[in-house]
Amino acid sequence: MAQYSRRDFLRFGAVLAAGLGLGRSAAPLLAQGLQRIFERQRRILWLQGLSCSGCSVSFLNSDSPGPLEIVTQLISLVYHPNVSATQGDQALETIEKLTREGSYYLVFEGAVPQGMPAACQLKGRPMTELLPNILRRAEFVFAAGSCAAFGGIPAGEGNVTGAMGLNDYMRAIGLPVEKRLINCPGCPVHPDSLVGTLAYVAGRGYPPVHPELLTPDMAYKHSVHDDCPRFHYWQKETFAARFGDEGCLFKLGCLGPLSHTDCPKRQWNGGVNWCIRAGAPCIACTSSEFSRRRAFPFYRLGEQHHAVAYQEQDRKGDKS
Repeated sequence: MAQYSRRDFLRFGAVLAAGLGLGRSAAPLLAQGLQRIFERQRRILWLQGLSCSGCSVSFLNSDSPGPLEIVTQLISLVYHPNVSATQGDQALETIEKLTREGSYYLVFEGAVPQGMPAACQLKGRPMTELLPNILRRAEFVFAAGSCAAFGGIPAGEGNVTGAMGLNDYMRAIGLPVEKRLINCPGCPVHPDSLVGTLAYVAGRGYPPVHPELLTPDMAYKHSVHDDCPRFHYWQKETFAARFGDEGCLFKLGCLGPLSHTDCPKRQWNGGVNWCIRAGAPCIACTSSEFSRRRAFPFYRLGEQHHAVAYQEQDRKGDKS
C-alpha cells in the first residue's frame, strides 16, 4: 500500500475544496476525511440497481486524486460490481460478511426495481431482498446519481419495473433517511461531488442538505441558471434561435433554472468543458423530475414547437 503524508492529504483536500467552491478553510476537513477512509476507518460498499454504470465510469474519471489512487489506495472499497475481481458466491459472501460487521458506508448507484424484483439480482437473489438489511446496517447511505437519488430514467413515466430512488424506497420499507441518506444526483454524478461528500462525511459527519431533496449544499445549492455564463443574455432577453448562436439557450430548451449543481463553476473532465459552454442546453439532470415525463423531451426546437414546461416563478424558492 502506498504511503501518504499529511501534506499529501492536505493537497488532495485542497483540490477537492477548490473544485467544490468551498475555499481554503474546508481543505483540512476534507483531508481528514480522506485520511480516515485511507486508514480503513471508513469502509465503502458500492452496489448497483437499475443503471447504466455511468456513475461508476464518472467516478473513475476523478482527477487529483486520480481513479487509480482513489480505488486502489485512498478509498477502502470493499466491493464494487464493475471494478472488483470477485463475483458470484464470493461477492455475496463478502457483502454479507461486511453487513454483519456493520460500520460501513453504502454507495448505491441506480434505481431500485420495487415493482419487478427480478429486474436486478446479485447471484440470483433480488436486490430488493438484499438491500433492506444492507441499508439498515450502513452508517451512511450515498445515492450516487439521479437514478439512485430520485429514480431517474428507470423511473420514467410508463416504466413497468416500479423503479424508485433510495429516498422513496427507504421510506416505503420503514427505514429512516434523516441524517443518514445523502443524495448526489446527476446523470452521471460528478466525481468531485461524490468523493468530496464522502470525504466531508468521514471528516465531520452528516453535511448540511436541502431539507426535502437531501442534496449536500456544498455541491447542489445554486442553480445552473443563476451561475450561468450566459446569464447576461437572459437579462437582456437575447435568446439563441439555433444551436451555435450567441444568446441564452432558454428557447432551445435549457432547464438551467431547474438544475441545482455547480457545473458552471467546476465544469467536467478536469475543468475542460461542460454542457452550456459547449453550446448545449442544460437538461436538468440533477433535478428530481429529470426524465420523469415521456411527453417532455430533453431538447426542444423552440417554444413554437413545444411549450416551456415551467415559468419564471417556478425557479424561485423551492428548488425541486
